[in-house]
Formats: sequence, structure tokens, C-alpha cells
Amino acid sequence: MIVFKPAKFWIFAFFALLLSVNVKAQYSYVGRTSELSSGYPVADVNITHKRLGTTIVSDQNGAFSWDFDSPEKTQNYRIIYNLFFAPYNANVSLRLFTSDGKILIETPEIGAGETYPLPKLKPGVYILQVLSDAKVDALKLFSSGELLTILQNRETQKSAFSNDTLVFSKNGYYSVEIPFPKKDTIAHVKLLSKTDNDLNYLNGLPNYQAFDLLQSSPFVTNQGEVESLKFIYNQHDNRVYYMNSKRFEFHFPFAEQFLGYNKGHYHFNITQYTNSGERFLYPGSINYYKALDKYVLRFYAGDEMDCSQIRHIFDRISSTSYLQGKLYLYPNNPEWESCSEVPVITSDELYEGQNYQALNLASGYGYLRKVDFEQLNSNYLGKHDIIVLNGIPNDVSVVAGIITTEFQTPLSHINILSHNRGTPNMALRNAWSHPKLEELLGELVYLEVQADSFIIRKATLNEASAFWSQNEPQTVVSLSKNTNTSGLIDLEKAAYSSVNTIGGKAANFAELLKLQNPSITTPENPFAIPFHYYHRHMENNQIDLFMNDLFENEIFKTNQEYRKQKLEELRTKIIEAPLDPVLTELIRTKIKNFKDFDAWRFRSSTNAEDLEFFSGAGLYDSFSAKKDDENKTIENAIKKVWASCWNFRAFEEREYYKIEQNSVAMGILVHRSFPNENANGVVITKNLYNINPGFIVNVQFDEYSIVFPEPGILHDQLILYTYSLDPSHKFTIEYLSHSNIPGYSGQNVLTEKELYQLGEYCLQIKNHFFNNVPHSCSCLFDDFGLDIEFKIDSPNGKRKLYIKQVRLYH
Repeated sequence: MIVFKPAKFWIFAFFALLLSVNVKAQYSYVGRTSELSSGYPVADVNITHKRLGTTIVSDQNGAFSWDFDSPEKTQNYRIIYNLFFAPYNANVSLRLFTSDGKILIETPEIGAGETYPLPKLKPGVYILQVLSDAKVDALKLFSSGELLTILQNRETQKSAFSNDTLVFSKNGYYSVEIPFPKKDTIAHVKLLSKTDNDLNYLNGLPNYQAFDLLQSSPFVTNQGEVESLKFIYNQHDNRVYYMNSKRFEFHFPFAEQFLGYNKGHYHFNITQYTNSGERFLYPGSINYYKALDKYVLRFYAGDEMDCSQIRHIFDRISSTSYLQGKLYLYPNNPEWESCSEVPVITSDELYEGQNYQALNLASGYGYLRKVDFEQLNSNYLGKHDIIVLNGIPNDVSVVAGIITTEFQTPLSHINILSHNRGTPNMALRNAWSHPKLEELLGELVYLEVQADSFIIRKATLNEASAFWSQNEPQTVVSLSKNTNTSGLIDLEKAAYSSVNTIGGKAANFAELLKLQNPSITTPENPFAIPFHYYHRHMENNQIDLFMNDLFENEIFKTNQEYRKQKLEELRTKIIEAPLDPVLTELIRTKIKNFKDFDAWRFRSSTNAEDLEFFSGAGLYDSFSAKKDDENKTIENAIKKVWASCWNFRAFEEREYYKIEQNSVAMGILVHRSFPNENANGVVITKNLYNINPGFIVNVQFDEYSIVFPEPGILHDQLILYTYSLDPSHKFTIEYLSHSNIPGYSGQNVLTEKELYQLGEYCLQIKNHFFNNVPHSCSCLFDDFGLDIEFKIDSPNGKRKLYIKQVRLYH
């Protein structure tokens, strides 16, 4: 019979007695199995030793204990995650005291080898008596508020082997395979249910299955084959909340529902992304790049976190997930590029690691064909062909879809044309040998380009025909043209309504000149050559008769190669015919015989260009005239621009849109040239990648082209959000990629000040065109799109921003 002494005696006895450590086993694995989402114990989990092939089962509390290299069980007292493990060779009972002797619990006998769950206790030191027939042991415990631990340490012996591997499995749960070091190890194994449809968040990611359960499409959708998971780090409890991103599109509703945030969305935005004294939440996302097998940490670009805060969150994610060694920071805010204490990944590395790029998210039907890039011009391409190209062309006639093996610039002419046609466009690096594409070559297929992947399958002629008849232009369009107005046109007196006299590009340019607050900087000394002079050139040299005969010729209509040859002949006739000397003299007088600038740009401006229903991007050509250059004369520049009206691809594009070819006329926009520009770029004045209001900016150093990019060349691509949490700024800058032009490593193409100025210009232009220029967009202001081209030049040694073109973007 056991006689209990007063509490003070047992407090004294604790310091007199030592914990029995009769260690005969070399090492032991002990721990608990619980459900990842709820934390509840999972009983009857099979725990299998892969090398030995033996299995044990966790008990009703999810507890397990496994000793190795021992002929008999040892009498060791263990407390693992608040579970007391009784010795294997004795029945015991427990009494738990506070440090001042107050008794908290007294248990009945616990069977040999059984477990007993101890309560959660307030932080502090406690004493546990373990009573058996043989003796009484006293253990000193420490409570963190969540967990109980024994303060004495027991020494363990090192094993000659490096690791064991245990597999934890149970029906209805994903299996977990864990390597254990061959020494005494405590493990809390969390199992993920396969049927947890009500899961809102997890506080840990034990494996990819957990990530996959929570992931959705990335918020910024400019890259393919990416899975994204949103999270919030809560500073108050030092936990990471991995959100069910399929259920919660934004961070605020989650914070409101599960983290007790009750001050509204606006307050959340101005306090939980800034250095506010009220901040305790840190929202972010983790993007998984499947082709790279790397996970990328991203934050809102306007977040005011510093590198030490990012490092702390990075460490918390690494310690609560399987991502250690695979997690990187993407510094979409330039200030984070100096965060040297965390591994950083560059846009170059992400770009190189991608296999798939979604350019124009659309679907369509066509016959799948492989076309060698080098032989593109000699191949017939039908409007119902979906082509696979082993390169990026500058010119492609109307086709039903495009797949390239090289990545494209999102705002390149080839993608703008795909966007305007509504046809799918994507890049797939292994497309030339992709098994699925190989299998479907020559077949009528359905292709759908999605943000993260693509669908391609066989199609029937009935479904394809129904799609073509519904989606392709069916109505013949006759364009208006005024060929009577002569003389050079002062664009300050013109407007968008002048499109039937000077063409879409010049008419839109005239609208830019109306903007005064702030005054939009445009290329100096602009004017326009109206359709009148093109029309007279065609009539006076009887080129119009040759052209009309072509359009009536059945061979011309049905034979693509013949059509190419005859259009080339037509262009030659336009260039070789003499130009009206009166027009030449008018222009020489206007530009003061090259006195102000040594070079002038003559830019195409047709009535089949920069229109609401027809962009014409990249269809026509522009040329320069230079002082004292016998090849780049005013006459040659004008005639070459006129001739480009009949480029093969321009003709085919107009045919697709059912534009009457005889109704087309070419005017010319003229302004000084930019022979030594510092940068050039394109802006789309609506956010193509997520729902937040903003502009997409693509910009490149010098004269490297954005719209006709060279393979492998990256540019600065960014979202210029039209809001900011910093009251001193109107915009927030988020970089999506950086230029990889040799010699400019580590530099941004535009300064922050230039980006803010560009944003101001674009806001004013967008407001003017939205409210004052006719359009059919039944949309809100944020969703109204313009395609704006700009340059940075240094006419007097000082960098200056110029807006050179604007057109509607749908």
C-alpha cells in the first residue's frame, strides 16, 4: 500500500530523486499521429519500417512508441505532445502538482505501455509523481501553455546507421513517408484527409498533397504552369495560415472570418500592408513553378516590409512546411533585391525554367500543322490552320491558332493580332516534339489556351463549322475615304473624325495634341499627308487599273502563291512610279529642309488601321528620310509607306475581316525621327493579369523592339497599379520581369520618376479617349483599354518621355 506524504515532502523529494534512465535500447521513436486540419488524434495508423518490413499501430490517442536494438522493453518516462507514456513493465498512477504543492490531477492505474493525455496548463513549472508498487519517481515539467516537457535530459547513443524510413498510412488519408535519424526522436506526424471538403486553412504543409489541396491559379497570371497558394502570417500567434485559395480569392475575407479582423477592408489595406503600428498580419502567396520544381514567395509590391520581416516569414514557412531548400523570394519590389539573407530567384531564372506560356487566352478549331520557321514564307497558311512554329515570326497571315517553341513578348504584334482576331496563341518550348501534338498533326483539332495549361483534342467538322460561322467576320465592310482634301494637314486642327482623310494613326495622334493638363509630350513638328496624294499617285500612274484587274482575277483570289507574287509586283509599281514633285516641295518646306532635325519618320496611317474593329498592328511599314542620304529620301520614304498598304499579310488580314480592298487608302503621319532613343515601350491601359486597376507596361533599352522581339530577349514587364498605400504616390510598381539585354544587368529601363510620369500621361489619355472619342466599349473606366506606344529620348542630353501612338485595345 502506498502512503501519500504531504505535498511539501514530495516537492523536496523531487530534488532528491533522479529520473530512472535504465536505457537498454539504443534509440526510440515516439510521437503522435493527428489530423492536419483539425489537430485531432488519428488512431489505428499503420506505421511501417521500410527496411525491416515490420509494422506497429498508433493507439486510440494517436500515440506510438517504437524501440530498436533492445531485447527487452525499457522503463522510461516520456511526455510527448502532452501524452504521458507508461513504462512497458509496470502499472503506474499519476499525481500532478503546481510548484507550490497544489494538486491538480490524480489518476487511476495506467496499464503497462499505455498512454494518458495530460491537460494543457498555464505557462510555468509543475511536478509529476509517477507511483508504482516498486517506487515513486518525481519529474519536473515545464508548460509553454500548449505543450508539456520534462526538464531533465537523457543521453542517447548514436547509431551506426544514418536513417530509418517510416511510412504512416491509413485509409482515407494521404500516406506520409518520413526519414528518422537513428537516435531518440520525437515526432508529431500530421496526416491529411483525402475527403476534407470543408477545409479553410492549414497551419502546416507536410507534403505536396496539402499544397495541392489548397492551391489555385496565381493572382498575377503572366506565367504558365504555376500553382499558387495564398497565406497570412499572424504575428500575434506566430503562425502561418495557409489559406484554401480555391475558396478565398482575397486575403481580407479570410482575415475577417478566421483571424478576428473586424475593422473593414479599407482599414485592412492601409494597415496590414504598411508599417502601421496596427499591423500584425502579413499576406502573401507561394507560387509553385512545376517545370522548375521551385516554390516562389511573393508579396504585394507596395508592401512596406523590410528584409528582416521577410526573413522571419520565410523561416516560419520553411519550418512549418516541406518547402525547405525549395523556397525562393521573387523581389517584385526593387527594394527587396538586397534581401541577401533569403535565397532570391530572378525573372531570368523563372523565364528559363518555364515550358509553357499562355499569350492569348482563347479557343478555336483548325487543322494542326507544323511549319518550319525558315520556310514560313514559302508555305501556304489557311485561315483554318493551327500552326506549330519552331521560332517567332514577325509576320503571320490569318490562322486559327499559333503555337511557338520560343516565348513571345505579350505585347508583340503577333500576340496583338491574335488578341484582335480572338484566336489562341501560346508558347510551348517542347512543342516541336511534344507527343500529343505529334499524335494530332494533320487532324482537325480543338485548341484552348488557358492561363496555366492548354487543352488540345480531336474535333468534328460539325462543331468546327458551327464555331467558324459564329466567330469569324461575315459582313462585308466598305471603308470611308476622302480623297479630295489636299495640302499637308495641321494635326492641331484635326481630330479623330479626320480618320477618313488621314487614317487612324494620324487621327488618334491629333487627339493627343488636345491634352494640356499636363501637356502630353509628343514627337516634334507633326503633320499628316492626306489620302489625296496616295489616290493621285495610283491614278496618275494607272496603278489603280492594274490593282482592279487583280481583284477580279480568279487565280489571284484562289492561289496564295500567285497572290503573293502579284502583290509584290503591285508594291514595286508604286515605288518605281514618279512622285508628284509638288508634294515633295510641300514637305521640304514644312520640315524646313531638315534644319531642325536630321531625320524624319514617315509612318503608315490607313483607314484600315487603329480602328475599333480592326487594329492593323504591324501590318504596314514606316520609313525614315535623312538629310544628305541619297537612299533615304523623302520621295522613297513616302512611296515605300504607300506600297506597304499592299503587304501580303495586310491584304490577308483585311480579307479575313471582309474589308473591301478597293475602299482602303493610305495616309502618312510625319514627325521627327528618334535615331538614338534610350528606351521604347508599350502600355496597355487595363490590367490583363488580375482584377486590380492598373496598366501593363513593357519597356526595353535603346531600340530593341518590344513588338518584334528577338528570341530569348526579356524586357522590363511590370504592372503599374493606379493606386498606392503611400499617400505621396498615385501608383504602385510591381515588376514581373527584367530586361536581360547585355550590358544593362541590374538596371531598370525606366526610373521610378519616369514610370510615375508615364502613369500620369496614360491616365490623362485614357480619360480623354474614354469620354471624348467614340467607342463601343460598354465597360467601366478601369476596363477600358488603350494600346499606347512611347519612347525615352535625350534631344538635349536630358532624358525625355514621348508618347508616339495610341489605339483602342479590346
